[in-house]
Amino acid sequence: MPRIALRLLFLMALAAFAGRAEAATKAALVIGNGAYQNVTRLANPVNDATDMAAALQRIGYAVTLVTDGDLSTMNNGLRSFLRDADHADAALVFYSGHGVQVKGDNYLLPVSARIEDELDLDTQSLSLSKLRQLVDGAAPKVQILILDACRDNPLARQLVRGGGTRGLARIDLDPSSSGTLIAYSTAPGAVAQDGSGRNSPFTQALLAHIETPNLDIRQMFGEVRADVDRTTQGAQRPWVEEAIIGSFAMSGAAGQPGAVKVVEQPAQPVTPVQPPPQPVQPPPQPVQPPPEQQASLQPVPIPEAPPRQQLRAVREFILPDSASRRLSWNDLSGFNAAQLRVARNEIYARRGRFMKDAQLRAYFSQFSWYQPFTWDVQLSAVEKANVALIQQAEAAQ
Repeated sequence: MPRIALRLLFLMALAAFAGRAEAATKAALVIGNGAYQNVTRLANPVNDATDMAAALQRIGYAVTLVTDGDLSTMNNGLRSFLRDADHADAALVFYSGHGVQVKGDNYLLPVSARIEDELDLDTQSLSLSKLRQLVDGAAPKVQILILDACRDNPLARQLVRGGGTRGLARIDLDPSSSGTLIAYSTAPGAVAQDGSGRNSPFTQALLAHIETPNLDIRQMFGEVRADVDRTTQGAQRPWVEEAIIGSFAMSGAAGQPGAVKVVEQPAQPVTPVQPPPQPVQPPPQPVQPPPEQQASLQPVPIPEAPPRQQLRAVREFILPDSASRRLSWNDLSGFNAAQLRVARNEIYARRGRFMKDAQLRAYFSQFSWYQPFTWDVQLSAVEKANVALIQQAEAAQ
């Protein structure tokens, strides 16, 4: 064979090897659904997902993040993740939100799911069996599935004839599942707690240990189980099924951080909405604010991502003291749904949180005080209370 041909073959082989080496990485799909439209809302899944995405990014995972996703958005996130997971060293899926089991099959619920009976599950939820089949097809060396989705079944009445039960069903690993680990926030068939803090008890414990360098994954989940058992006083105990051969550490040794891709639902135009005559749960005998405060509550126009020069006329804060004073229902009177949404998000914006929504990014970017630098912000007790109150007002719209 001529020397030039041999050189070409060598270069082609070297390029193929380099491509395979670059593809060998760690990929993660992180989903947090809490703002359910037709079943009970959950307070913590979006926090759980954003905090988990940040932790995984720091230890080198390429993360696809979906929060409060409908089924189309969840599927788009899954597609993006599967491209990263193709023959990766490790592929991880983390889900926080509502999950149901029917006749031994598990389903993850988008925020838009409206399930009337068992027939709706295939068209309005994400089948966990289907998700596992797709990840199997990507052929990563290690597969990790973490489910903080064992809250009480929100569809028990609709699915009682179809065999709907509490918690999630146990997934039995067959001999072909080598390299697989499945972690549940509580024992199969049991119900987990959403938690009263920023994160669920399970995710809080997981975040405390997941970045420990070179900690074997079995030992890590043992520590997580002990933490959750202690914080819930024995009411909740995480469960793990695994068939990993040899040792595997989530973080490995300290390395380069990964990247985070945020998969969003298509932005919806913000249109003024007339407020209802009264909130759904108004406080008894509301007190009217003084005249000077009433003047500060005049509606503020929420722009639809106009050019920067047109935004300067908008005042900088809808609720200037929402970071330092607990708000009341009277503070929120006269606001429409769009204004409440911005008022809630400006609490996070003050703390430097990135805004995944393009319209919110455009709105806050007009102000010099908005300097985003993180997905993970820590709110004070006053700020958390104000976020919760504004969310109640939004629900009443």
